[in-house]
Amino acid sequence: MSPEQVSEPAVIFEWTVHPLAESPKRAVIAVLAPVVTCLLVYFWMQPWQPWLWVGLAFLLIVSSELPFFFKTSYRFDEKGISQKRGGVVQSRTWEQIKSYYPDRTGVLVSPFVNKTWLENFRGLYLQFGKHREEVLLHLKKRISYDY
Repeated sequence: MSPEQVSEPAVIFEWTVHPLAESPKRAVIAVLAPVVTCLLVYFWMQPWQPWLWVGLAFLLIVSSELPFFFKTSYRFDEKGISQKRGGVVQSRTWEQIKSYYPDRTGVLVSPFVNKTWLENFRGLYLQFGKHREEVLLHLKKRISYDY
């Protein structure tokens, strides 16, 4: 198949979310949390090699906060949904998505019809940013799910 024959699916809706830039108050907390935690760990683990524990605490906290610092791009197209964050692309086809669950900041699209604990591992969480209504409208059009 030649490159001319391969065509991109038509884009239905695209948006980008950058939590660090959109929420300055949370940004301050996200930067201070590792520092404060590392100080607490240092004083708490004083008799037992505190720098080892401080390093471990710093790695755990910063790795859990990384999605907050990266810009994330979302795209709905004819094939499905894709999420790009930090060079990593995750995608789901429309056929794979059976239900969705909105909350205050985003929506979890799930491959399961009924709620299950596996959704957090198999689903895809889409942050709304400033596009809550548009995202929910497009999901409603594509996914027929009754709550």
